[in-house]
Amino acid sequence: MDLLQIKYFQTVARMQHMTRAAGVLQIAQPALSAMIAKLEEDLGVPLFNRTGRNIVLNEYGKVFLKRADKILKEVEEGRQEISDLSGNEMGSVSIATTSLNKEFGKFLGSFSCLYPKVNFHITQSGDDREKLYLLEKDEIDFAFINTIDENTNFSTMKLAEEDIYLAVPPLHPLASYQTVSFKDLKDEAFIGLKANYSQQEFCNEICKKSGFVPNVICECSEYTAVINLVEAGLGVSFLPCSEKEEKKLPVVLLKIEGINFKNILQLVWKEQRYFSKAARNFREYVMQYFNITGNYSERAYQ
Repeated sequence: MDLLQIKYFQTVARMQHMTRAAGVLQIAQPALSAMIAKLEEDLGVPLFNRTGRNIVLNEYGKVFLKRADKILKEVEEGRQEISDLSGNEMGSVSIATTSLNKEFGKFLGSFSCLYPKVNFHITQSGDDREKLYLLEKDEIDFAFINTIDENTNFSTMKLAEEDIYLAVPPLHPLASYQTVSFKDLKDEAFIGLKANYSQQEFCNEICKKSGFVPNVICECSEYTAVINLVEAGLGVSFLPCSEKEEKKLPVVLLKIEGINFKNILQLVWKEQRYFSKAARNFREYVMQYFNITGNYSERAYQ
């Protein structure tokens, strides 16, 4: 048994599909099947239940996967620690984020100018629960999220707080208003984010508590797309925005009466893991970029 076998097993176990796993690992499917068979022979038990082309981890496989994850995590952290001790400025930072818009690109680009040998591994997801799961499994270093369950054990750094407005086209009848109420919106078509996006779920929950159900006619994966569709006159939308950004947008932003409607951006990480020098530099960079003064909060939610 060697590390390569364990890595291949981990990939097959997570994908539960031999052909797709072979594609990710960039090896021939028969060779991958033979390596998994050899691993099972070494262990003396099957690790998967096979039904035709479908493979599912069995009881033995689930136990071995937990150990395989720990082994590979230790090896990766050992590699990172040795690289740090040697003074090597190379490294990688893995993050999960909802948005990959132009501003986020500038944010990462300015870090890359400071640390040109550091690579990013980026997972795009609008579901904050998925991001926290990736953190828990040590698959990423940091997550940019908007909501967090207070019963979880993660450390957080509050980066920004934005009001959530109603965005309307410039020629919309409501565009001359300064504020609107939910009763003004009962006949409006809404452009929103996808239903499983945490920011959209937050907006839906606020609406529900206020007795309002928006008529969503289109769901997008980026606020950039939402803004474009609102500008084109296809509908209105709830949109988080800072005062600095407000004047740059091609839509009109209106305050919503009677509710405290805010979007809070946080950087979240798991303390109980080794952070490479690249990851530590990135966290310090985030503090400087968002003008976070003093020490970041290391307390975990209990």
